[in-house]
Amino acid sequence: MAMTTVSDIEIPFARARAGASVAVGHAGQVYLLEAATGRKLWTQALATLTGASACEGQPVSVAISDEIVLAGCMGTVFALSIEDGSLLWRMDGRTRGAGETSLAVAASTGDYVSRLGN
Repeated sequence: MAMTTVSDIEIPFARARAGASVAVGHAGQVYLLEAATGRKLWTQALATLTGASACEGQPVSVAISDEIVLAGCMGTVFALSIEDGSLLWRMDGRTRGAGETSLAVAASTGDYVSRLGN
């Protein structure tokens, strides 16, 4: 069957399970929320990390993979601990362009792509 409109796209949605988290990226910040209540568990300001001042106030794409929160901003990918938001590693990839950063995560429940631009 050919897809004719955007409304034909089915996006799988899983119910939040006990202990599930939601990552939110906004204006250079990453927030981890408790899915069931919306309670903020931690906040990480990416611009406060060494060499990441370009992320101040910029769009952030986020994804969760196992126990890692991935955040993309201004061409840099950050891996943050899901426990406390501390930096596990980073990959600097910006060379040219507007700094748009996309993330794709393969998971057992299907693939997820996060893309934000200016």
